[in-house]
Amino acid sequence: MSVSPNAVPGDRYLGGLFMFLCRAIREHLFLTVLLPLVAAAIAYVAVLQLPPVYTAQGNVRIGRVDGTETMGLTGVVSRLNSPSFKLRVIEAMGLPSVDRDRAAQLIFQSLAAKQETADTLAVTVRATGAQQARDAAATAVRLLDEEQRKTREPLEADIKEQLATNDATITGLLETRDSLSALMKENGQGASIDPTSLVMRRVWLADLISRNEQRLTAAKAERHALSAKLGVWKTYPTTLLDDVFVLPGFAVRPATMALLAGGAAFMILLLGVVLRGSKAVRAD
Repeated sequence: MSVSPNAVPGDRYLGGLFMFLCRAIREHLFLTVLLPLVAAAIAYVAVLQLPPVYTAQGNVRIGRVDGTETMGLTGVVSRLNSPSFKLRVIEAMGLPSVDRDRAAQLIFQSLAAKQETADTLAVTVRATGAQQARDAAATAVRLLDEEQRKTREPLEADIKEQLATNDATITGLLETRDSLSALMKENGQGASIDPTSLVMRRVWLADLISRNEQRLTAAKAERHALSAKLGVWKTYPTTLLDDVFVLPGFAVRPATMALLAGGAAFMILLLGVVLRGSKAVRAD
């Protein structure tokens, strides 16, 4: 394969380009240093003048019935992060549409959830005011609980129905115990009855009383188990574990914006210096 006699090796080309850039920067050293610094300072100050943005953070415990989640944690996170749910939060807060209101736009863009532990998740949202940030987080949790309540209430109602049936059974067994106790007393006072029949009747009543007590004990144990299913440790709504924590800040970090502005100014200035230098070389 033939090589053009005018071809320049890659390393020599890159070396020459690097020397050319160094020489161009050295000739305009003051501008290449001063202008990026000025651009960075202006961007930094401009960001500081923007109204502050408040970030609300809260830990949420997902509702359960009898220790079982009504909706998986992954599904809850996906629901909170969905655009439709965010629009519901904005509507519930009484804010204008996302297209016309900066506060609504900020909440819509920033509302996010992620799994924190095995049964909790962290909710983060930003707003133009501290109270608005708290309200946005609380509204999101309230709406989530309302959605889960539709699934949770039938399960709770079923357990309560079982409790009502069990209470009726216990009431009936208690009445039966009182009746058997009264018969036992009457049996003891029946002197005119044949002694053998009296003994057999007493044994029969004692057996009935024993069986009734066994059923009553089992019914009470079942009621205790049913009540435990609705206990605060096993059945509870979706709630915030503690108060929402709010931090003031900026929509964009001042240092980040200053770095971007300084870098952009340096690249533009460097491009201008290179173009000017290339024109000078061509003119020579």
